[in-house]
Amino acid sequence: MSDVIQFPEHDPTDTPIETLVVAAPAGEATAGLVVIGVPSGYAALEAHRAIGAGADVMLVSDGISIDDEVVLKRRAHDAGHLLMGPGCETAIIDGIGIGFANAVSAGRVGVIATSGTSAQEATVLLDRFGVGVSTCLVTGRRDLTDKVGAATALDSLARLATDTATEVILLVADAWSPEVARRLLPALAATGKPGSVCLMGADGVASPDGVEVHPAIDGAALGAARLAGARPVIPATEPTGWVSAGHVRGIFSGPGLCAEASAILAGRLGRVVSNAPAGDAVPLEGDEVVRGHACLDVATAAREHGAPHPIEDPEHRARLLVDTVADQTVAVVLLDVVLGYAAHPDPVGALAPALSRALQARPSLQVVAHVVGTEADPQVLSDQEAKLEALGVRLAPTSGQAARLAAALVRPGR
Repeated sequence: MSDVIQFPEHDPTDTPIETLVVAAPAGEATAGLVVIGVPSGYAALEAHRAIGAGADVMLVSDGISIDDEVVLKRRAHDAGHLLMGPGCETAIIDGIGIGFANAVSAGRVGVIATSGTSAQEATVLLDRFGVGVSTCLVTGRRDLTDKVGAATALDSLARLATDTATEVILLVADAWSPEVARRLLPALAATGKPGSVCLMGADGVASPDGVEVHPAIDGAALGAARLAGARPVIPATEPTGWVSAGHVRGIFSGPGLCAEASAILAGRLGRVVSNAPAGDAVPLEGDEVVRGHACLDVATAAREHGAPHPIEDPEHRARLLVDTVADQTVAVVLLDVVLGYAAHPDPVGALAPALSRALQARPSLQVVAHVVGTEADPQVLSDQEAKLEALGVRLAPTSGQAARLAAALVRPGR
């Protein structure tokens, strides 16, 4: 991706940090949850210290090896604790939103997700559907791989099974192994609580009684809301024009919604490349120049270079948007805009100059966006949507609908 997203180089070992030994000296009371966001070289050590101190861990840091992840999650499980992450930047615990979480109503559905932006989309939809959220736990994207074996997902299911506030469980997985899914779905059914599952890009996955499986987040969230007694609907988004030739280029704030879009687009348009692929999308190699239909997760690239997360700082997404529009083969740009407690105070405002220049330079260019947020978020959902509409951006009510609309604009009737 070096030809696509450029970040200043940064050596994380240059930054001295205070460890948990300093933060929580021996003999003092420790918190029930320790949030760890340190350079990746320190992350596994600090997580071990937190588990040893008797705490659950929300591991915001990424970049630790999968072998370290397996060891940490096994140790946490054996100690009766939960390790969320690595790369866990969102959670809702005891009604408190942590990290990038959105301001959603308390309710009856417990959410487990492999990545933060997919967790945010799920919780925002549950809020909109009127059933609310009891808890939201994020496992990390590698949790449902064969090597990790759904360690955090299984421990999270065990917690939600005994949580009296949780009546329905919604599980969202953007990266998953079929073999792990075959073990995880019966574990969800064994909780005795009805469940709705999004396995992105899934096709024909068998599920046990009491569990339904969907290929996208909006379908799974609808399923969970209906299991909780609501009868919501998602308004259809119909294209009012289309481009007969051209490509869709998605530029996303995180891997979850990027993966969902890649799976949806691949199912409708054929070959789609992505650095966070799902379904039939093709992995994008590190130095590969992006051509054709593509979905790009800016957060992964930012993390690799020690740059700010694009939800906090949209600068690099704005820069990538300018470069994308310069590619005359791109007919539709697909964006997410993510609100929340720790998000940029005005993400659309930060992207607006680049969007305005893009649409002025390419009047035929179509820009499709979905805003992940609520009216109670600090940025206010309707305010952000109004700014996008004023720029001429097409809005969709869900991330899945945005991807479907983008596909329809270049390939009508599909």
